Amino acid sequence: MAKFTILGAGAWGTALGLHLASRGHDVVLVPRTPTQADAMDAARENSIHFPGFSFPKNLRTDSSFAALLSSDAVFLACATAGVLEFCRRIREATLGFSRLPPLITLCKGLVPESLQFPTVAIQSLLPQFEIGVLSGPTHAGDVALGKPTAAVIATAMDRERACRLQAWISSPSFRVYRTADVTGVELGGALKNPYAIGLGIAEKFAGSDNGWAALLTRMVAELARIGVSLGGQRETFYGLSGLGDLIATGNGRWSRNRTFGERIARGEKPEAILSDGKLTVEGYGATKGFHELCRRKKIPAPVLGGIYGILYEDRPPEDIRSALMGRSLREEMDGPSP
Repeated sequence: MAKFTILGAGAWGTALGLHLASRGHDVVLVPRTPTQADAMDAARENSIHFPGFSFPKNLRTDSSFAALLSSDAVFLACATAGVLEFCRRIREATLGFSRLPPLITLCKGLVPESLQFPTVAIQSLLPQFEIGVLSGPTHAGDVALGKPTAAVIATAMDRERACRLQAWISSPSFRVYRTADVTGVELGGALKNPYAIGLGIAEKFAGSDNGWAALLTRMVAELARIGVSLGGQRETFYGLSGLGDLIATGNGRWSRNRTFGERIARGEKPEAILSDGKLTVEGYGATKGFHELCRRKKIPAPVLGGIYGILYEDRPPEDIRSALMGRSLREEMDGPSP
């Protein structure tokens, strides 16, 4: 059995904590504030995200970062907007310590301040840590309920240690695959969010099941093209962290990104949807970030550009059909399929 610290106690962090505790591991869940930690400790549950899911004895909450020093691995389970804050707190807690556990990020998106990938931002602030990524179609509710789930973990650590971590996380209901393509796995998890927004919009405007399927196929091809151009391995994007995650997030009724797209299709404005601060939609900022990266690096991304136009240039939602059907036949004949 192992010891884990999970920094961040939202839906996914809590679900992973419940899963690891069910495997018999000792788990410390660290919410963002002491008030949240005290409330969860008193209730012995995360009443916001998983009311009725009692914490077992081997899952406890803490408001400090001290537990990570004795952990076998640490998971960073926050929105990308919180990455820098958590990194600063980790640095303060580990100052003067040289032997540290691997730090595995669960974040899916770009760091808003810099448009960096989370692993890049984390490595620059915490160079003493080995950094990895756990990603894939991992809807938190399904994981908490113990429903069948598969994910992929990407690290640069040696094979023996990577296999040990893989085995610790895996269970009969949660299968973990392993790769060394940290960049590709991180990109797949971040890139699928803008396209999931597009699929939410397309539910109304694609015109048919044929159109929706064609758009999904085009998105996967474009996602892979962007991902390879930014340093990932092509096969990664046709696996769990890419195609698998896009199918789940673009089709799941629980998906915040898909729901956001559906509301855009009904005529609501992005700023109005996000104004109350209660809805975190990683794909909104990621659309702008990846659109800018593609522009700088001259990566063809017409579907992403179409989604960007709807979200940031006040183009009508029905323009999602142009993102699908608008390229000239000559472009299709000269370019990659589809």
